[in-house]
Amino acid sequence: MKTIKLGDPVTVAQDTEEPILFGGYQDPTIRLGADGRLLVRFNARRDNWLTFGEEEKNPVYCSADGGAHWETCEDPQDTWLRAGTRLPNGDIFCFREHSVLRKETLPQLPPLPEGRKLLTAGMSVYTVDELKPCLGDRVAKEFKAYRIKAGTEEIVEETCPVIWENMPVVLHYDGFLIRVFPHPSLSMKVDPQGNLWMPVDAPAVDDKGNLLSFRRCTALLCSKDMGHTWEYVSHILYRESFNPPTAVDVEGFMECSLEFLKDGSCLAILRSGSLSPFVIGDDAHPAPIMMQTRSRDGCKTWEKPTYFYDYGVMPVTRMLADGTVLMASGRPGVYLRVSQDLSAKEWSDAVPVVEVPKEDFYAKYYEYSCCNTGIAVTGPNTAMIAYSDFTKTAPDGKRAKSIMVRKITVEGE
Repeated sequence: MKTIKLGDPVTVAQDTEEPILFGGYQDPTIRLGADGRLLVRFNARRDNWLTFGEEEKNPVYCSADGGAHWETCEDPQDTWLRAGTRLPNGDIFCFREHSVLRKETLPQLPPLPEGRKLLTAGMSVYTVDELKPCLGDRVAKEFKAYRIKAGTEEIVEETCPVIWENMPVVLHYDGFLIRVFPHPSLSMKVDPQGNLWMPVDAPAVDDKGNLLSFRRCTALLCSKDMGHTWEYVSHILYRESFNPPTAVDVEGFMECSLEFLKDGSCLAILRSGSLSPFVIGDDAHPAPIMMQTRSRDGCKTWEKPTYFYDYGVMPVTRMLADGTVLMASGRPGVYLRVSQDLSAKEWSDAVPVVEVPKEDFYAKYYEYSCCNTGIAVTGPNTAMIAYSDFTKTAPDGKRAKSIMVRKITVEGE
């Protein structure tokens, strides 16, 4: 049986001024650089959608001793990029965030096609082709990326075309446009043939212009040329029957982590919603469940999604050397699980990293952690988790929003 052993928590950075709810000092991610240093980056003062595209403002902390001690990095943006995903051809590749198209910069948009409203906050769905006449290349079918070619040191900015007939664009209820973008905390995965795969949050529009689901869905994109171009392959569609009718704040499939398993299948673990400080649930009105689905034909089709866990956001998965899958997720709290077989059909019980007492489960979970995490694999059976803990205190005794790390060791057979 596989078990998880957690090391002692280590503080990376703290702030006593940031607000607990949707302030900074949260949403950490973690990478292991080629030089062996661990790097943690987090949102310093990002508190709303309109600050997306400003990732260079986020600090990066470095550890040269396996996570025991941390200090701020010189040249944080370059340092972070150089620890990006190493592709099968030796290139290092990182997606960039889109800058937000704010409402004050938008012209009059065309009338919304009938039946193109999501149940999630009533957001409107267009396609890129429908907005091209008024927005042009501002909604081009492309991603932005950084690349360091194998054997070189130069960081090159790159535009990656996306082949997608009905690529969607969401008009947020506050008036700004949300374009499809690879989630910065969820990693690309490589299949056994060396192709790159990336799940993205995207409504599903069919060839006749109809929404295939009135909630958010997950689309699967593939690159067969080391990230230079990407092509739409399939959608994992959300259905209203997937959650209990009493669930609160159902969003649909908006975060997904992939793993190409040793049995030849691809596993997707998906968030379908979350608790919200603005929509408080209770035992009779629970958070939406976390779900799983599998593809056995190269991500072209997917089995009907099924229950994975009672709740959870940001399901981050990493595969260890022997094919074991380690998963972190949260809200409320932060927890870890590990697969017990190479088909990832059996899983350990959840191991808490930040635990929220039952009395604060619904109404005050956000006073404990943002619940978003990152994992970096550091050895054959070891990893490091980065997370936030809002219950810690600074040396002066004040309560401090804290970015933390802990070592994970997976033991057993």
